[in-house]
Amino acid sequence: MIIDILQNSARYESLHPGFKVAFDCLKKLTKEDVAETGRHELDGNKLFYMVQHYNTKEVEAGKWEAHKKYIDIQFVFEGTEIMSWDSINHLPADQTYNEDGDCYVYPGPNATDAILEAGTFAILYPEDLHKPGLKYGESAPVVKIVFKVLI
Repeated sequence: MIIDILQNSARYESLHPGFKVAFDCLKKLTKEDVAETGRHELDGNKLFYMVQHYNTKEVEAGKWEAHKKYIDIQFVFEGTEIMSWDSINHLPADQTYNEDGDCYVYPGPNATDAILEAGTFAILYPEDLHKPGLKYGESAPVVKIVFKVLI
């Protein structure tokens, strides 16, 4: 997992051809562009993003997730949340992969927590278990942009 601020995104653009496109798109998004939730395609299923609006949740309500086909770039547009991280090596052996949703999802205790504030992104590879959307202090609204970059 990589965590940084959007101003430093150029450092990571060479890691995947889709990263530069995603970061360029992020830099152009306005509050009006993210007013409604939904999916937006940049290159079909190879590169798209979802606008999400939600209130952060209790740690106990969070679920671990991981993906096989896509790298996530999760960008907090408004608000603050905690995202917990762990290695895919700690994925319980009995967890089933959902092929259609490209994910493992399961409950479990937190591991390493990071605070993501507005303007912060996380790049999550298939080896990165992550539990996003957790409250930092009190539950609060978050607007997040999640890019899906096909590996």
